[in-house]
Amino acid sequence: MEEAKTEKDDLYIEAREQFGVTLDRRATLAELQDQMDGLRRNGKQPEEVLPAKVPKKLRNIVTGNIFDYDPLFAKNPNLEVIEWETVDGNDEG
Repeated sequence: MEEAKTEKDDLYIEAREQFGVTLDRRATLAELQDQMDGLRRNGKQPEEVLPAKVPKKLRNIVTGNIFDYDPLFAKNPNLEVIEWETVDGNDEG
């Protein structure tokens, strides 16, 4: 027995075939239509990838001492990161 396709099914299939996007079937028909209108208008926007950051300098919140980061300190609750750097080592900007 074949199930009847609904408008939501049609929007879901269209989004997947034309834009490679999987819509949430739990959304209302109006929400899905808004999402499809946005896709038709703008196309699929590439996701912005932010560079990964790693701690560079730490401060002990109890003593106030500042020192370089070491992975051994990762779980210490008395330390706070005060300076970050990107994974590529370029800590500018």
